Parts: sequence; structure tokens; C-alpha cells
Amino acid sequence: MVFVRVQKIVYHSAILRTDSAAQCFITSLEYCPQFAISAVRTLYIGVAVRDTHAAQILHLCKGITDLTLRVVCHHLGTKNPFIEPLDALPLTSLSTDLSGIFHNQCSYLPNLQVAHRITHLHLTNAWSSWMGFPVGLTRLIQLTHLSVPWSTSRSDFNLIREILMSIDLKVLVLWRSEYERYDDLIDNLQRERLNDRRIVCLNSVLYSPYLVYGGFWEYAEELVNWRKKVEGMSLVQYNAAPR
Repeated sequence: MVFVRVQKIVYHSAILRTDSAAQCFITSLEYCPQFAISAVRTLYIGVAVRDTHAAQILHLCKGITDLTLRVVCHHLGTKNPFIEPLDALPLTSLSTDLSGIFHNQCSYLPNLQVAHRITHLHLTNAWSSWMGFPVGLTRLIQLTHLSVPWSTSRSDFNLIREILMSIDLKVLVLWRSEYERYDDLIDNLQRERLNDRRIVCLNSVLYSPYLVYGGFWEYAEELVNWRKKVEGMSLVQYNAAPR
């Protein structure tokens, strides 16, 4: 009984950075499918993992609620092998590279069933917020937390405005490049009248450190909640936390 509990604790959150780690993970779970479903809840699948192995893992671990998917799919012209198992997952949180899921010119999130169930979405593609590259974010009305890369010169301020108006977001994280000055980003947001307490601007260089210390969602939520207590402060003061 104790051994089973320890196993569930060990498998609850798994990080698979290499394809060899993914294969070992599959081997350890393929003959105990019920355990795979009940035990694995948080999963990170790195860019080095083959898409076919990623698909096997998603088929096995049908109970995943928090998924970070960095797999690159090269099946051009054919169906992505992990779309079907991905759509079947009871996910609430997804962090992904859209080019790994959609390997054609139409990267449209509403076409995914799972995209309508998640509440937390983090996209790593810089172009996901660019003008002229709609990925359907405004159609995902159930989102409460959204995180996207941001470039003042290329990103679409109207998209952010529409998202804030059409979706009942609690947190919107904008990741600035290390080459973009923080003050310039804040000035541009204010110029566009996007002085919204739900917007949190973070430095992309600090992405990994945030994950080490419990994740950026928790930090962003705490910052937004603090702002509620001091309603009326400017966006510059709002973002006086680590940059």
C-alpha cells in the first residue's frame, strides 16, 4: 500500500526532456494502463522527444490535466499523431508551440477540442500575437489565464484589446524580449490605453527561473491580486515587481 502511494507521488509530475527518457517512461507504464491514467497529472514533454513517442504517452496517460508540449511534428501533409490523444485529455492547463501541433499554414486553436476546455494557455510562438496571424484566441472564451510572447513593433495591440473585452481573463502575461526595454513596453501599452490591471509584463529571460520557483502563473496571480488592493495605481507602478 505504501509502495503504491510512493509510486503515485513519483509519477504525479513527470519531466521528459529526451527521447530515451520518454521510451523508459512508456516501458514503465504500458503494462499498467489504469495506473498511468490515475497517477500522471502533470507532464512536460521536451523538444527532443519523437512525436510518435509523445503520442504513445498521451494515449497512456489519459488523466493529464497540466501539459507542457514542446514536441516538433514533421508529418507534413498527414495527420499529426498526437492530435487525437491530445484532444481526449481532461486538460485545464496547456503550454505549447503551435508549430508542433499545426504543421501547415492554418494554426487555428479553436479547431482543437481540448482548446475549448483549458483555462490556462501559454504559447511560445512569437507570431501568436503578431498582426495578420490570427490563431483564434478571442474564440476561447473559457480562458482565465493567457500568456503570449510580445513584441511592440510586431504584436497586435487591437488583438490584446479584443481579448480583454471578449474573454473574462483574470491574468494576461506578456513576455517581452530581453532586447526590448521594459519602460518602452509600458509606454506603448499606456499609449494604446491598455492600462489594465490584468496585464503582467515579464522578461522572457526569466521564464525558466519562474518555473523553478513554482511557475509564473502563481506569481502573476499574486501581482494581479495585489493590484486589486491598490486600485488606481498606474501600470508603471503595477509592474514595479521583478522585470
